[in-house]
Amino acid sequence: MITLAAVVGVGTCAVLGLLYVRFVMAVPGTVEVLERQLTKQDAVPAIRDEDGEAKLGESRFLAAYESMSYYAAPGPLPGVVCLVGKYPYDDEYDYWEACNGLGDGRDILVEVPDPDNRTVILVPDQFDHGPLERDGWVTLHRNLLVHPLGDTALDPAGPLIRSAGHGVSKASE
Repeated sequence: MITLAAVVGVGTCAVLGLLYVRFVMAVPGTVEVLERQLTKQDAVPAIRDEDGEAKLGESRFLAAYESMSYYAAPGPLPGVVCLVGKYPYDDEYDYWEACNGLGDGRDILVEVPDPDNRTVILVPDQFDHGPLERDGWVTLHRNLLVHPLGDTALDPAGPLIRSAGHGVSKASE
């Protein structure tokens, strides 16, 4: 009887420990794309690059979707990451940026609507894309997802997506 109680007690502690680690304990987030070597494609062609918080000179190209190009950039402080969206035209408002601190790797870092009212999110490397993809989100890059308008992005004849290191592909691939 004592042995059974000990086994049940140890088993209960193990299960509670696993639940704590899985659901309560933070998973440090990373955005490894910011660690790779800069390329010519990474340069954000922006007019007003000193106005914002994002360090545009250290940005990394993530993907292009329809008329927008998306970049990840370090923020003004360590542990801050920015999503930069580049419009296809050059004027006073040629790009936008949104920054947030890297926290738990399971959380969305930045969520913004793009000019065409699609929702775009920047996520850490550890983020689970599965639930969002089942809801119609399209992964453009490991760290970038977009929720397209209607079903056009899921259509095999849909828009082309350019992604860093992945060439050109159809949105449905």
